[in-house]
Amino acid sequence: MPGLAPHERRSGLLIPVDADSLVGDFRNRYNAATVARGLPPHVTILFPFARGANVSETYDAVLTAHFATFGPFEAELTGVGQFDRFVWLAPEPRERFVDLIGSTCSRFPEFPPYEGEGGEPEPHLTIAAVDASAATEPITGIARCELQPLLPFRFTVDSVSLFEEREDATWRATARYGLG
Repeated sequence: MPGLAPHERRSGLLIPVDADSLVGDFRNRYNAATVARGLPPHVTILFPFARGANVSETYDAVLTAHFATFGPFEAELTGVGQFDRFVWLAPEPRERFVDLIGSTCSRFPEFPPYEGEGGEPEPHLTIAAVDASAATEPITGIARCELQPLLPFRFTVDSVSLFEEREDATWRATARYGLG
């Protein structure tokens, strides 16, 4: 079976969060496909970003300069939320994430977030993807029971990583852009 052609490969700008101790088991149960593709727990800054192979080489200088204009900050995951088919944890301070997302989307208008679907992006760390035939609310309830008592979960935001899709549809970090 042939793999993804270079022009079909996607990329995304993500903040990886070292939160496997908090969400690893939950993600393995409710977001296994994402885990299997090599994506760590993360807050999405812009997805999809550019398509093609070697995106990091093409955009390295502009991404380095863009993210250098933001200072690092302390953050925490504070609560459980949901969209139609996803359950997620809310990162705070929300305003810092909204600013980082909004400024990045403005800097790269040729890559609308989520391909223009869903309105303004909401900062989140996805922990479950729910099949269209299932209800989201029960999994949200499980997340509240299992994870809410463990929050807040603190972390430092000091960089944004470029993840690129590989020929076999797995993902890997290909570049890291420091804040500040």
